[in-house]
Amino acid sequence: MTYAVIPFVVLAVCLWLGRRLATVLVIFAYLTIEGFLKLASNYDRFVHLGIDIVVLGVAAGWTVAAVLNRRAGIPGQPWVRLIALFVVWVGLQFLNPYNPGLVPSLASLKMHVAAMPLYFIVPAAVRERRDVLRLLVALAVLACVPYVAALAQYTLGPASVLDLSQRAWQNVSMYHEWRPFGTSAVPGGAATFGFLLAPLALALLAVPGLAVNSRVAALCSLLLAAGGFIVSGVRQTLLAALLAMLVLAGLLATRGRARGVTALVMVLLLGAGVFVTVQTVLTPISAEAVARDPRSPDIWRTRDATQRILTLARTSTYLEARRGGLGMIVYRAGRFPFGAGLGRTGSGAGTLIGQITADPRSAQTQREIGWADNYYADIISETGVPGLLMMVAIMVGMLATAVKLARRATDPLVAAVAAALAGIFFSYLVTSWGSQPLMGNPTLQAFWAYAGVLAALLRVEREAAPQAESAAAGSVAAR
Repeated sequence: MTYAVIPFVVLAVCLWLGRRLATVLVIFAYLTIEGFLKLASNYDRFVHLGIDIVVLGVAAGWTVAAVLNRRAGIPGQPWVRLIALFVVWVGLQFLNPYNPGLVPSLASLKMHVAAMPLYFIVPAAVRERRDVLRLLVALAVLACVPYVAALAQYTLGPASVLDLSQRAWQNVSMYHEWRPFGTSAVPGGAATFGFLLAPLALALLAVPGLAVNSRVAALCSLLLAAGGFIVSGVRQTLLAALLAMLVLAGLLATRGRARGVTALVMVLLLGAGVFVTVQTVLTPISAEAVARDPRSPDIWRTRDATQRILTLARTSTYLEARRGGLGMIVYRAGRFPFGAGLGRTGSGAGTLIGQITADPRSAQTQREIGWADNYYADIISETGVPGLLMMVAIMVGMLATAVKLARRATDPLVAAVAAALAGIFFSYLVTSWGSQPLMGNPTLQAFWAYAGVLAALLRVEREAAPQAESAAAGSVAAR
């Protein structure tokens, strides 16, 4: 019961803080530890919905305040109409003849729309250039929490996590090596935070003229992220982070700014040093802890998560992983062009599979849907081809806007952050082929929050442009 109170306490703090940057940081801070709270509480129902309670509560509170103060209105941000159309289309899926039932559909509706308010919350709190800088530095510091937790758990062995909750063993037992949870609810979860936050830390290093403490925070965050990636053994998130960083460096290089490339090369070299350090110092200690724990499967005693990272040098890793996605997309689009009802995919489907298959007709539809480790195939199952087209349009629109801003922004900070967001959005598009980043925490919440950051950057750049023109005109007049 104690754990159940935590989301409501966080919500109360957010409402007390009001429309401030601190509110956004509290939401991010809670998101980084929500998985740990799920494990520690053995998936208490309120903790399981914790981030949704916080986000929806903040959105409701701010909306009521705006109405009472007669400041309510539709935000002038990109994609608002398309997002609203997608929400309406998802709601119409309750009328889908293949709908598996009210509870699974409500759970799926929550999955699709509960994180969207972050797109409006973030730009309402991030108002100025200094807010953007403070947000990035704070995120770089917050990211160190899951990284350090993963490194500590890797070294201490399975007992550091398995003693927390019965669910911990259930979550990790299917893996072929001991993987630390960090502060997440899944093994290797620290790598997900690395994908989401490391490119933003690199953006700080690519901005000229920043304070030394900001650079130190970014560099420390990136070094710990390298360690978190190595011990987590999650290859896809590592590749996603590297891809995002390459896009960042490439976009800045097209503007003649080599700081992004230099920072990336430096981080990669330091990352290689971190890998050697982990292998020579932490891995032997971890292997001893795994061997000493009687709960460790035999395969954990012969395999190590750090060895999995080395398989990225094999061609077969890229040719054999995540096959069959295109075939599943084509099959579902042809068989269920308007969706097969909400709730048949995502994590909720596993939890509510008993209700989904209780009816023989629904069970048959579920067998026809099958399983796919592919977001594009799963969104067809949920919302049909129209839903797929709308979500892809939103994702591509965000990517295109971030690229355009990164290439044209006059402020180096805005350009660097926009380039990092472009890299992250591009990685979302790529990793959606082999996972469902928009169907689970924390990648779902981060996607909409970063879309909000992009909207804030557009406003900051728009407001800074007249000032830059006035300064340039004054300089010319003075001559």
